[in-house]
Amino acid sequence: MAEKRSLSGLTEEEAVEFHDQFKTTFSAFLIIAAVAHVLVWVWKPWF
Repeated sequence: MAEKRSLSGLTEEEAVEFHDQFKTTFSAFLIIAAVAHVLVWVWKPWF
């Protein structure tokens, strides 16, 4: 029997796996960006 796929072409399991990875990498990006902003603010508050 063929697997049910969504409009993206992913199965339910693939979509869940992709979403979990996306959440992890996006959270890491946000943390790095926040730390960079704080460091720049500490270095030059007027920037």
